[in-house]
Amino acid sequence: MNFAITKEQLLPPLVIVSSVIERRQTLPILSNVHLKIIGNQLTLTATDLELEMSAKGEIESSSGDLEITIPARKLLDICKAAPTDCLIKIEVIENKVRLQTGRAKFALISMDAREYPNIAVSGEVTRVEITNTELKKMLGLTHFAMAQQDVRYYLNGLFLDVTENMLTVVGTEGHRLAMAKSAITINGSPRNLIVPRKAVMEMMRLLDDSDEVALLTLADDHFTFQNEAVVFKSKVIDGNFPDYERVIPTGVNNKVCCSRGELKEVLSRVAILANEKYRAVRFKMGDGLLGIMANNQENEEAEEDLEVRYQGDNLEIGFNASYFLDVLSALSTEEVEIHFGDSSSSCLILEPDNVNVQYVIMPMRL
Repeated sequence: MNFAITKEQLLPPLVIVSSVIERRQTLPILSNVHLKIIGNQLTLTATDLELEMSAKGEIESSSGDLEITIPARKLLDICKAAPTDCLIKIEVIENKVRLQTGRAKFALISMDAREYPNIAVSGEVTRVEITNTELKKMLGLTHFAMAQQDVRYYLNGLFLDVTENMLTVVGTEGHRLAMAKSAITINGSPRNLIVPRKAVMEMMRLLDDSDEVALLTLADDHFTFQNEAVVFKSKVIDGNFPDYERVIPTGVNNKVCCSRGELKEVLSRVAILANEKYRAVRFKMGDGLLGIMANNQENEEAEEDLEVRYQGDNLEIGFNASYFLDVLSALSTEEVEIHFGDSSSSCLILEPDNVNVQYVIMPMRL
């Protein structure tokens, strides 16, 4: 069996699926990419048993339908090194795959395509339709609040809560919370699940700013993402996500309104002299000013005032500067609202006149 494909046809889908493959594998076949040819259609698939990625392309010619596996990293390197507009000829002889790119020839060991694992989705599913743009925006507003390798495994991902007409995405690592909501089209019953961090980051890499529809499929133990370029399936995290609605402060009476960009600049400057480990800064509010102060273990200090619109009592409270900067970087509005309780209460950060995007940051003892 043999087929031919140009470098420009093979490289884009190969780059997409190769990101799933880990350098260290528990099974040798997981280092391979699965190629399936039907007619002139090529489907490339890669998996690490937790996440499975598939992308489609077209080939120039084929002697028939075919399924093979090829070492992914080697195939990717060969394809990248091939001359521009090169026709890649591939011939399969028993367990060997022979490739020719121009005058260069390669022989790689293949493994039985029938042994290639795949993720099966079973049971009742809920389907959600959302544009690439809106989903990319929601993930951008929340992904940074996910935990990384936390022993509380249910925090190492984003929580997707689907109701009759709304998708809520929530991330938290225990000290802060990010939440974004968007109207959606749903086919199925309300459902929620936790999407692992790796799947979230892959979605962010694949999403563009188009208004094309992405399809999300939520099952009991799997999550599927599909757009025109790619399909991927991911196992979900089995666990109980915290009740995010109970974490959001209510009835807070102290409110700051200010320029998002100016607050970000002031925080960035003051945080230069914050403790490198804890990144603590002190907020002091009153008389139309927000004073931000920091010091470190070397007794160095930084302080700067920012003019704000403030309603409430005089207040001093400490926060992790990095948490605030993450929020201010994720938002794109001109202004930002910050609601405070007392010096030991969490603060609530909002876009003006928009309750669909909310952030909660716990205070620090200084």
